[in-house]
Amino acid sequence: MKKIYLTLALACSFAVGRAQNQTIDGNLSIGVADGAVTGTGKKITFNGVASNSDELSIYRFNRAFNSSDLRVDIGDDYGSDGDRFVLGTTSWSNSTYYVHMVVGADGKVGIGTETFGAERLAVNGNIRAREVKVEATGWPDFVFQKDYKIGSLVDLARYINKNKHLPGVPSAEDVEKNGIELGEMNKLLLQKIEELTLYMISQQKEIDELKKKVKQ
Repeated sequence: MKKIYLTLALACSFAVGRAQNQTIDGNLSIGVADGAVTGTGKKITFNGVASNSDELSIYRFNRAFNSSDLRVDIGDDYGSDGDRFVLGTTSWSNSTYYVHMVVGADGKVGIGTETFGAERLAVNGNIRAREVKVEATGWPDFVFQKDYKIGSLVDLARYINKNKHLPGVPSAEDVEKNGIELGEMNKLLLQKIEELTLYMISQQKEIDELKKKVKQ
């Protein structure tokens, strides 16, 4: 009987073009299976203010048999930063909406921030993970090639005394201003380790030669 009353109430509401507030004590299904394998199902579209021709909706999309998406459409301004999908919380104390995560129409994602740079992901806070894999090219094995030349330790000391950092490595001021790229920094650090290894090998040769001279 409850289901009949609810159905009649919904029917009367839609008969005048609009449905009023409804409370559904049970499951709610949007659309019915029509036999189509792929395509878009029925949508839940959000209105209430000027649409600006932007559709905000949630719907089912079947890419192929047994391959389904739950899609959220955040407008038609693909590639721009105009339309966004936002997750946040409204504070009961001041009725202010605080943004936690933003997905822009250009595909960029912000966590804890609404400010995007050139990167696809911007995070204002710490990140915890089991492993981070960075795809890198130009790994500095060229240091061990025969034609690779490293400067003398005298020149290196002169550079450090003048610039207060290693050659090719960004200064503290640069890092504070621009941050670092993990892939590039790992390559730089490995290059310096390999160069240090060459210095050690060279010095060990000099030590061995001095030992021979002492014995003679």
